[in-house]
Amino acid sequence: MNGSESRVLAVLPDLLAGESRMSEATRRQREWAVMGALEYLAGSATMRAMARVTVADLMDPDAVDAYIRASQSGTLRVRRTDGKAQESPRSTAARVSGLRWLARATGTRQPPPFADWTPLAPVPEDAPAALRTACQALTTMNNFYATRTAATIAVLYATGASGYGLCTLRTDQISAEHGRRLVRVPAQDPAPQRWETDEQTALAPVPAWGTAALDDWLTLRAETVACLQGSDPRTLLVSGRANAGPRPPGMPLRPRGLGRSWARSRYVAETAVPGLEMPSTVEAACRAVRTLVLTPGSPGPGSRSAAARPAAAPA
Repeated sequence: MNGSESRVLAVLPDLLAGESRMSEATRRQREWAVMGALEYLAGSATMRAMARVTVADLMDPDAVDAYIRASQSGTLRVRRTDGKAQESPRSTAARVSGLRWLARATGTRQPPPFADWTPLAPVPEDAPAALRTACQALTTMNNFYATRTAATIAVLYATGASGYGLCTLRTDQISAEHGRRLVRVPAQDPAPQRWETDEQTALAPVPAWGTAALDDWLTLRAETVACLQGSDPRTLLVSGRANAGPRPPGMPLRPRGLGRSWARSRYVAETAVPGLEMPSTVEAACRAVRTLVLTPGSPGPGSRSAAARPAAAPA
């Protein structure tokens, strides 16, 4: 029996337990999203009714569409408040994210319109220029976290990787050639014009203004992981301080940690460069890069980079 034919209640506990890198909050959120869809499709919260539903049933495009529309209309709200019948876009996004995760975990094809349900804020036209300015400003600061975020911006600008994708990038995907840095990524069809592609992979060039940031980070990263009592984790992004439990500095950075670090570095960069408005989250920056820099046929980054303000020295 393949993943799509499995009963949801039979596979969900093992899938949740098997995600070692998933935080407890994310685990609860995904369980809430999947169980909400299961209850809605079964028409009952009884185990007997829900036990018959398979992953394929849950991922049926019509079933998923009805579930998300019920979320948007407020039908699924347990607690009703005056003047707020519908769920917030974040709640709907959490439900969509939970179903995406289940589809990936079971090898089930995701319904095509997933990305269209949750309204997203428009991408500012000057976001690529703001990322360049922020990277240049952070590069001038002799600070572990500023250096890491500057390198993150450079790699994100080259690849369009999401927060999760950035946290899974490895140092052996980074190469140097004729004074520039390249990131090896899976090939896409169609591929961005800036990428150099072959059949299976592509080389995404790091912009010239981000090369120094990435070089500085690779040096700092090597010094950090050298203190570990064990092998190099090989992930490009590593932590800078000991976290709760047995996780010393130099361990792989997790998406939540990357998000918190981004928020701190955003404040630092915007303080150093008056008028700078850096994308508020990693995912917002990812959308901006994919839309305005890497989308085939989009204007080249040079047309916007000229609008970037020069990086000011930190106050």
